Amino acid sequence: MYSVQNIDLYFGDLHLLQDVSFVISPGEKIALLGRNGAGKTTLFKIINNELTPDNGNISFPKTTKLAYLSQHFDFDDTKTIHEVCLEAFEAYYAIEAEIETKNKLLAQTQDEQKLSDIINELEDLQMKMNAFTIHNPLAEIGKILKGLGFTEDQFNNQVNTLSGGWKMRVQMAKILLSQPDLLLLDEPDNHLDIEALIWFEKYLQKYEGAVIFISHDVQFISNIANRILELANRKIFDFKGSYQKYISAKEVRREKDEQAFVNQQKVIKSKERTITRFMAKASKTKMAQSMQKQLEKLDRIELETDDINQMRIQFPTVHNPGKIVVKVDAVSKSYGDKEVLEDVSLEIERGQKVAFVGQNGQGKSTLVKIIAGLLDYNTGNSELGHNVIPNYFAQNQSEVFDDKLTALETLESRCDPEFYTRARHTLGAFAFSGEDALKKVSVLSGGEKSRLAMACLVSKKSNFLILDEPTNHLDIQAKAILKQAIMDYPGTLIIVSHDRDILSGSVDVTYEFRDKKIYQHLGDLDYVLEKRAQEDIRAFELSNNKKINSDKSKPPIDYHAQKQMKRKISAIERAIDKLEKEIKTIHEKLVDPEFYNSPESADAIKKLKELEDQLEVKMGEWDACVGEMGG
Repeated sequence: MYSVQNIDLYFGDLHLLQDVSFVISPGEKIALLGRNGAGKTTLFKIINNELTPDNGNISFPKTTKLAYLSQHFDFDDTKTIHEVCLEAFEAYYAIEAEIETKNKLLAQTQDEQKLSDIINELEDLQMKMNAFTIHNPLAEIGKILKGLGFTEDQFNNQVNTLSGGWKMRVQMAKILLSQPDLLLLDEPDNHLDIEALIWFEKYLQKYEGAVIFISHDVQFISNIANRILELANRKIFDFKGSYQKYISAKEVRREKDEQAFVNQQKVIKSKERTITRFMAKASKTKMAQSMQKQLEKLDRIELETDDINQMRIQFPTVHNPGKIVVKVDAVSKSYGDKEVLEDVSLEIERGQKVAFVGQNGQGKSTLVKIIAGLLDYNTGNSELGHNVIPNYFAQNQSEVFDDKLTALETLESRCDPEFYTRARHTLGAFAFSGEDALKKVSVLSGGEKSRLAMACLVSKKSNFLILDEPTNHLDIQAKAILKQAIMDYPGTLIIVSHDRDILSGSVDVTYEFRDKKIYQHLGDLDYVLEKRAQEDIRAFELSNNKKINSDKSKPPIDYHAQKQMKRKISAIERAIDKLEKEIKTIHEKLVDPEFYNSPESADAIKKLKELEDQLEVKMGEWDACVGEMGG
């Protein structure tokens, strides 16, 4: 059991944590929730002994191994990825080396007493070795790194060649490999794309140690947590159960708190009136003073303030553009010797909502910058359609603000002229009320900067919205509001995101970026994953590759079996050809906008999904048969 007892913490006059207590049991998966600034990361630092509380203590068993994934790196980035991961096994290899030394000594020793001592020492060392949960470090390193999205040919790359997000994955791999008893994760989903995140969820579900994590990803929380700790108004609220049940329980708690608050306010006002009346009479002054002291000692109920509920996002629009909003034709883009996009083409029509998904580094942000006209490309062509007015939200939008300006000055410098006089009202809608509007950008938190960036976005009219990772630093409530605004937006939209909740049900078309190419799916992310019949986008390819590679070790099949297999492959190929022709016929119909008004359009769309599912199955069968044939 790991115990956090009666923690109090002050930052100057700010009382951040008050009497925070809870006990962690081995194997628990706990989500630590709370709005930005509630003290979640601060509590992690106290648990990790980086901060000393003003009161209270942390009590863990002496043998507890604790690991904390913070936003900072703790390794030498001149080492290779593999070398950094090996650091997690220093104790393992030290014992292994000692065992080897003792075994050599055992072979050279004749003295019986010395032999007995060495054997005892070897037994002790073997017991220590057996205590490790991982007994094949190299295999485990490969498993973790591949799960987090690294390819085998990257293992020997130096860490300092990686971006910040990929460096954080190296840190995560090192921590997971150390197999701590208690694992603290501060927003790990910020650094993972969808494929890696799904793998990570499965890993944590099976992880034997206790895990406490901070996250604003509703799906990640729902899939992992069996207990919720919420920080609000300096205190901790403990709920054992799923995230969905916690939401229901929180609503009940909020209603009770509101009623208790109303009742207490009535009592306070009544006592204040009595005190005022008594103070006016000399004979009752002492009684009034006594009542005043009692009132001051009263433990007043505080309602949880949810400033973010003030936010109302509505993206303003202008006149409709032409039918084709953007056309990208055979675009290729390289950064030096590294080609990111190769011969990429797509066409987005008026009113479509499109998601770009895929691993980090696959060119999603590159393509939206090209579409927005902010980045040159090597070959091909990209152009906006007639009357298209784009509004682009960059991934690092909040980082390009001028620190010397206030929030109000920032918005006034970026908004359309007609929104200038409403700048203060707009900021108020994004929880910058009163003096908060005059805060310098330099003192704003990451979440506040993201809200300011959104305020700038809704102060410009457009008919084509381009959002590159808009959910960074937004908490759960803000993301829910953003999702609703995306669904309500009548214009055309591209969103780049790894947030599955945002992408679920809010887009019509999903483009998957993989190996310098893009692949179109007529549906949202849920449809893409369902279509693949895999939870993991990457797993479809990996499972087929694994099947083919493992089958290569089998002895060649005999002549008659080979003949039968060839006939089977030919039959599958004929079926694939037929399916592809039927799919093409339906696609040709769907190109015509008028077709959607016909009574047969719904059946055609349903039929298209069925045919694509059948094609996916047949392609899998073909791959398996080719594998059986030995390639």
